[in-house]
Formats: sequence, C-alpha cells, structure tokens
Amino acid sequence: MAAVLLTETPGGDPFAGVPAGPALAEALAAVTVADLPGEQVAAWLRASFRQRNHDDAVFLDAVRQTCRSRAGTCRRVLDDGFAPRVVAANLGWSAITASARYGLALFVLDAHPALGAAMSSGELEQRKAEIFEAATEGLADHQIAEVIRIVLPEAPGLAYQALRERILEVARALDPAWAAARLAAAVARARVATRPSPSGAVDLCGYDLPPDLAQDAKAHLDALAGPVQARLALLGVDLGIGFISARIFTRLLDGTLAGLDDPGVQDAIVTELDGGGAPDDGGADPDDQGPDDQGPDDQGPDDRGRDGHGPERSPDGGPQRPDDKSPDDSNPDDGPSNDGPPDDGPHTPHDSDPDDGDGPSAEEPAPDTPPDNEPASGSSARGGPPREAVVEPYPAEVALRMRLSTLLGHDDHPAELPALAGTLPEIARRRAHDLGAATWQILVHDDHGHLTHVLSLRAPPHADRDPRHRRRTVQITAHAALLDTLDPPRDPWLAALLAAYHRSRDAPPDEHPATTGRDSDRRLPGAALARWIDARDPVCVAPGCRTLARRCEHDHTRDWQDGGRTRADGLANLCKADHRAKHARGWTHDQPAPGRFTITDPTGTVHHTESRIVRPLPDPAPAEHPHDRPDHVSRTAGGTLDYLRATRAVRRATPTPSEDDDPPY
Repeated sequence: MAAVLLTETPGGDPFAGVPAGPALAEALAAVTVADLPGEQVAAWLRASFRQRNHDDAVFLDAVRQTCRSRAGTCRRVLDDGFAPRVVAANLGWSAITASARYGLALFVLDAHPALGAAMSSGELEQRKAEIFEAATEGLADHQIAEVIRIVLPEAPGLAYQALRERILEVARALDPAWAAARLAAAVARARVATRPSPSGAVDLCGYDLPPDLAQDAKAHLDALAGPVQARLALLGVDLGIGFISARIFTRLLDGTLAGLDDPGVQDAIVTELDGGGAPDDGGADPDDQGPDDQGPDDQGPDDRGRDGHGPERSPDGGPQRPDDKSPDDSNPDDGPSNDGPPDDGPHTPHDSDPDDGDGPSAEEPAPDTPPDNEPASGSSARGGPPREAVVEPYPAEVALRMRLSTLLGHDDHPAELPALAGTLPEIARRRAHDLGAATWQILVHDDHGHLTHVLSLRAPPHADRDPRHRRRTVQITAHAALLDTLDPPRDPWLAALLAAYHRSRDAPPDEHPATTGRDSDRRLPGAALARWIDARDPVCVAPGCRTLARRCEHDHTRDWQDGGRTRADGLANLCKADHRAKHARGWTHDQPAPGRFTITDPTGTVHHTESRIVRPLPDPAPAEHPHDRPDHVSRTAGGTLDYLRATRAVRRATPTPSEDDDPPY
C-alpha cells in the first residue's frame, strides 16, 4: 500500500494558517488566480477544497435544522418521520434524496461529531463521510467511533475505494462476527441481473458473489482472454483485453461454446473476432473507462505491459533477463495505462524512444527483430499459411495476502484478495488451503509495516495442489517479532519457514535484495531484486494510484541514462500512466530512503509517499448483540442463508497430523 504522508508547497502555503470558514472565504476571494505561480495555484486549489468541505458541513447542519424546525418558534423538535419532505419541497429533491442527506447529517453531526468536525475544518469531504456511513452500517456506535479514530487521520490521503477498503479492514478486525454476518447476508442475495446503459448496450452482472468463487472465475476469464488477444494481434486485429473478455463471457453463457474445452473456446473466439466481430473504436478497452474512485487497478489484466499481450515476466515471477527480452522499466511511452487513452496497438519489448530518458542503454543490444518486409516469428501475412502463435503465460497474480498470525490461528485479522477486496479470516484460511499449487511468499515486516525480508516457500504439505492455481502467488505477511519468538516447531513447514528467515536475516548485505549492488550496473533488475520491488511496492507509488504491482513497470527513480542504478533504493513500481507522466509531463521523483518517495507535480507541489505492506489493526471489540441474523437481512435472504449453512459442502482437504498444536491452514 502506498500511503500519502504529506503534501507541501515550496516556499510555504499562504492559506495553510487560515481556518476554513469566513476568513478563508475572504482570503480566497481576494486572490487573482491568474497572477499566481503554479505552486500557489495548487495551494489555492487545496484551500478551495477545504472551504467547500466546510460549506458542505454547514449545509448538512442546515438540512438537520430545517427538518427539526417549526413555524413561529425557535424550538427544535424530534423527527416525526416526515421531516425530510420539508427539505425535498424546498430544494426540488425527491423524498428519498432528502432522507438520505438528512440521515448523513445525523450521522456526522449527532452520532459521530468527529466526522462533522473534520468536515467543518475542511479536512474531510462529504463523499468520504458518506463512505464512513455506508461501510460501517450495522456496527455498534462504539465500534464506529473506534473505526473513525483509527481511519480518520488517514482519510485525506486515501482515494475513495482505498478509504472504503481501509474502513472495512478495520471494521472486520473489530467485529469478525459482524463482517461474517454481513457477507453471508449479501451472498444469500446473490443474483444475476441485466441493466440497460444510456448507450443502448446492456450490462449483464453478477451481484453479491462469494469472493473466492468470483476470484477464480475472473482469473479463468483472464487466462482465456490473454492468449486470444495475442493471437489476434499476430493476425493484425488490435483489441483491448476488456472487449475480448466480455465476448468470451457472453459466449460462454449463451451456449455458443457449450462442450468446448479451453483451447476450443480460444479457437472459436479468435475465429469470430478475426472474421469481423471487432468493434469500430480501434480496440479501446472498456475496462479503461471506469469511475475514478475505483482507481486504475483491481479490474483484471491490462492491455499491455507485464500481462496480456505486452512484455512478460519470466516463469518464476521475476523479470526476464535482457537476453530474454525483458520489458521491465520499459519506455513509458510504449502504451498508456488503463486510466489513459486507448492503446495504440501491440508492441514488442524495448521498442522505446531513445529520447524518453529511461530507455535501454546504447551498449545493450536490442532484441532481435525481423526485417521490415518479413513477418515476425509466429505471425503470418494475410492470405499466407498461418504460423503457430507463441503465447507467453500470464505473470503470477497475488491471489491472497494474509497475516501469518491469522494463518496459524493466533488471531482473526481480515485478509485480502488483491484485485477484489478484503475478506474474512475463515475464507482466507480456506483459500490458502486451496492455493497449494501457487507460489508462496513470506513477507517479513517491522513495526511500521516496512518490508525487511522476502522468503519463498512451498505451500504446507497438506494444501490442495489444484493445477489451476500454478500461476498465482500467496503472500503471507509476518511480523519479525512473531518469527523471533516462535519456539522450534514440530510442524515441518514452520520449521522450513524459520530456517529460511534465519538464513535471510544472517546473510551478508550483498546477498540481500534490499542492499545488494549486484545488479547496479545492469539495465534491468534480476529476479530476486524484481520480486523485492514488487513485494515492497504492492501498488504504484504515485500519490493516489492503486494500480497493482503486476501491472506496473520497474522504473529507475533517477533515470538510467542520468546515472541511476539498478538497486532497491533506486527502483520503484510505477503504472504506465505515471511512468509516462514522469518522463513527459513534468513530474519528478526522488527516493530519499528505500520505499519512501518525494514526488513533485508540474505545479511544483511536493508529495511524500511511503510503501507499506501492512497497516495497523485494532484488537476485536465485539458488539453486545449477536450478528447471526442482522436486522437488515430480509426473511427471504435469511431463509436462503439458513439453507446454505445447512447444505454447505464439506471442504475437501488432506487429513493433517493429529498434533494438538498444528496450525489450522
């Protein structure tokens, strides 16, 4: 996780000491923006934002006061159930809209005034207050207050989706029973529905799906779509991965592909799309058009880069060597990010512009390319005999991230299904068991959540070796203090873990990826250093960006051609859009310490970010009432929930040794 620690204006922020309210409004009104340099314009923007948040708090108070007012008296009365209709009549709103805004006013001003105070001071915007309200629904007031105490200081630096996930992470830690009941009630409402869009197209959506099943379904869809995209590119058809995934999805459901295995499905889709089924938009990826608050991550593989048709990693999960045509730290202009304009077509590794500031060095040979009049290997000219397309496998995605203490049953902290959402500890333990064929990484961290060691292990011996999960990674985060205090275990997997940790801890500096200089003079990081960067920077390090590491590029913080070295303190994960911005749009990056970044935007404003692999969580603070059947669960959903509980399939697992202290994975 990349946390925004501080935003500062060089030379000082003229509005920093002015409190939101009449004084700040007067100071803003006195400014002629056209006369301000870039740094001061950004400060003016932040001050205007604070003032707007303050005004929103004032407006919520106006809604609350209006609902409680009566003619001819200054006395305020209690809500009689019809009060929001007064607001609706005065503002031209529906009763539902007015009721929702009145409920928010009561939440932030009466029930949890810390939120109201943050809005009044300008530090919290109304949209984020709404996220606090929605994400904590069903928690007791004292639990919501604890969530606010922990998360509110972080909220200004978190994008909407990141804030929602952080609130839910803390809430799950406080009351696992509430989280389990909320998830079970949602899954009991699972359904598939259609929805027309303004364009005339139709959305076919599955709602409230079990997270583990949804993750497997999306991974399978991605695995089908990637090779199809590559094969179509060799035939001269340039389509985004989102369009291809959507076509496979609908064809699988409409029965067209019934009875086909995966290669048959891919052959059929290639035939269909190569025969005129392509859209007229030049292959723009529909996935690239999502709302900003969702961030540029979490929606599956991108069209290019380290997954999809673009350059790939080596099978071990690290970058390929230069002679393997590795794309790591490739030219940012090779293709836009998922939040940029549509891709301009497939590319080959290192097709970089020599003036991009971070392209391959002159002394490193470029990958072999055929003459202009000869088709590339594996391709065919139109009308000629087709050649077999060589499709590289997808890079390993992180399918599960959970704490070692939770895996061992010491606590019930929530876990994460990256690219989806957080999840419950029992689901995480089940997923860990199911992902025995995946690559397992142990990420050791210090008290501040900073990475200290990356250990690679096989899964526990009794985990399920389902071959579908071979291209996935399980990341287990472990506090160094926990490993230092574990007694020599009888469990062989834990014994192997401790042995690997002690080897890494006692290794000389030049054998540790965080401090080694072995790759300093190479253009590209080796596999161990690449794994370290991806583990240390799980998302793009740019402010507010949440693109997952597997869809980022290894960027030299100081450009390679300007003397940047290939070391842990000289590399960072940047998504393609932020990589391009760094080179072509006036953004500058510095890394004063490994994993800590100082990023200056084109206005001259400085943003300080930091990479952490875990964030602090509270101890459980359960509510006094049970959550077996939340009040907001309907009778129908409750009956479905009871049925699912009664008919739940027994988990398929290899019996574990009958030792009392075996961990419950």
